[in-house]
Amino acid sequence: MKTFAATATEFRRYHSNSFNVALHLVTTPVAMASAMAMLETRWGAASARGAFWAYAAATMATNAGEGVKVATTVAWAMIARAAGAMCASGMTMWGMMGVFAAAYAGQEAAHAATGEKTYQASYMKFTNWPALLVEHTFYLLPLCLDAVMHMDESFLSWIVAHNYVVRGKLTSAEDRAAMKTIERFVTEEDPDRSCTAHWWHTRLAPKEKDAFTHIAHSAPVEKMFAERFRPDAWVVKPVYGMNEIYVASSHHNNNSDTVFYMEHIDGPWAVYPFCFLYRCMLAVNENVKVETIFTQEGSGGCLSDGDVVGFDFHREIHVIADRPVANPDRRITMKLHYCVYPKCFGPFGEALLHLSVMYNTVARKLFLNTIKPTGFWRFMAFMVLAVTNGAFLVSKYAGINNIASVAAIYAAGKYIHPYFFFAVTSYTHYCMYIATYHVREGINFGMFKRNVMFWKSLALTHLGLTYLKHFEFDIVSIAMIVCGYGLSTAATVALGIDQTYFGVELGKVKPNFVHGFPYNVVPHPMIIGSMVGLLGFHKMAGFRAALPYAIPVHCAMYFVHMCQEQFNDIYAANWGSSADVKAKVAARARTPARKISNKSATSRTPKKSPSRTPKKTPSRTPKKTPSRTPSRSSRRVSVAA
Repeated sequence: MKTFAATATEFRRYHSNSFNVALHLVTTPVAMASAMAMLETRWGAASARGAFWAYAAATMATNAGEGVKVATTVAWAMIARAAGAMCASGMTMWGMMGVFAAAYAGQEAAHAATGEKTYQASYMKFTNWPALLVEHTFYLLPLCLDAVMHMDESFLSWIVAHNYVVRGKLTSAEDRAAMKTIERFVTEEDPDRSCTAHWWHTRLAPKEKDAFTHIAHSAPVEKMFAERFRPDAWVVKPVYGMNEIYVASSHHNNNSDTVFYMEHIDGPWAVYPFCFLYRCMLAVNENVKVETIFTQEGSGGCLSDGDVVGFDFHREIHVIADRPVANPDRRITMKLHYCVYPKCFGPFGEALLHLSVMYNTVARKLFLNTIKPTGFWRFMAFMVLAVTNGAFLVSKYAGINNIASVAAIYAAGKYIHPYFFFAVTSYTHYCMYIATYHVREGINFGMFKRNVMFWKSLALTHLGLTYLKHFEFDIVSIAMIVCGYGLSTAATVALGIDQTYFGVELGKVKPNFVHGFPYNVVPHPMIIGSMVGLLGFHKMAGFRAALPYAIPVHCAMYFVHMCQEQFNDIYAANWGSSADVKAKVAARARTPARKISNKSATSRTPKKSPSRTPKKTPSRTPKKTPSRTPSRSSRRVSVAA
């Protein structure tokens, strides 16, 4: 019999997808609980108790890690309790068998849904497969728990604002020949330079259409999607009905071409869950003038000579801008489109493709009629710009997904519990803080800030309305709220929004060494200010009677994230001693800003000790510069802005 460690190494290869592992954490305990319930029903409670203790002892004797052993013991106890509940409910043997079969089928479905092969299939070809199956079954519960620690992405990544912009470059001789064919076609057509020009893929002549199709299926394009979406779990399907050759123009005067120079999103289906419609902009020729900028993602530049960038057609805010230079020739680009969805979604994922084509067809007709508008079409051009700007503002400051989520939670709360809506919408932003701080890689910084501000505003709205509804004059309560949130706001202003929301940790901004108010007066002013403000709500008797647990949970969530930041404080003496962590710190500038207190030793104040400013000491790992470790009171904890 193989050791647990050897089996776990093989098992992880087939359970790296977090969704697959999550489903296994449901189906495996359900199957085991139903099996134990059948044992108790058939042979009595004594047999079930014997099986329980035998399995518990056997798993403790394996060479699994201590954490896995503890987790297995806790899970096994919960499974035994669930089995007892099944027996007590009067469920028949046939019912228990049905639950077991459903759980087994659920595991197979989990693999089919995520595109991962089953571990069982890997050994069924061997003659000793029955023994391997018994071994697999015995280890299954700890194997599933072990897989949690070795997934490609953690469960926390599910609520993170991921960066979905993808990039590549076409360089091969075949790709460049196809691009040259497109460039010659546009040159021969010689469109009007006073406005944009468009040729749809479906209407091109065979030679140009073949060149376009070749580029749409080129290796660099396929690679950039494969690096973002696992090919075994995701479908990336070209959308030919939206593809076009596009020639830019810098001339626009309140017509539809003006849209490109406004921050905007392209499509309306942002609420379509778990699926994406990508627009890829590919530069056919040299371009040094027109920049494509993704304002929330925080990147941009001139796409030139084979550069390609892909973004979410329905969600990503972008804009183009002109540099004060001249292009060698007109800017020619190709718009390629792809529908990306989980393989298990099948027709549901492909439905987004058809919805997007339908919208694009209607929008295309409206757009063409408003490039050079007259009469009625002048009004329609105005409407195009107004609707575009309105959609942009909603996406920038609230997010259509967030609004739809709030509506769905509210509707669900009508059937679940009177306080369901309050509870879910009050603590979501803390979960986003914790998840983003944990993941850190591949974050869309602008979208993250928008999301947490939206959900925190909703949480504070709940508190404010409840406070007013049950208002009783309490001068101490009012003073705590005003002073607490005033202190937190002052800390945010001093540090800046970007640095407050993990800008340094995510590598988006350089550290700002703050040594003025309020950091020279109070340690951790954001945390302390917000906690005082929250406790101010709780101080009022009417609020406390209406929501006795709301503020304690708020404070507990703050505390959890504060501990997360403190335990991962890169100035702590025991943090990041390994070379790879140090390299990551240097590469991503994750060093949190230190808040220097005037009450601290003067050697820690950059102004009084120039040799210790960030400029002259870019590498600030604790091992090399222990004397620069700030006091605990000056470390930044940014959860309360």
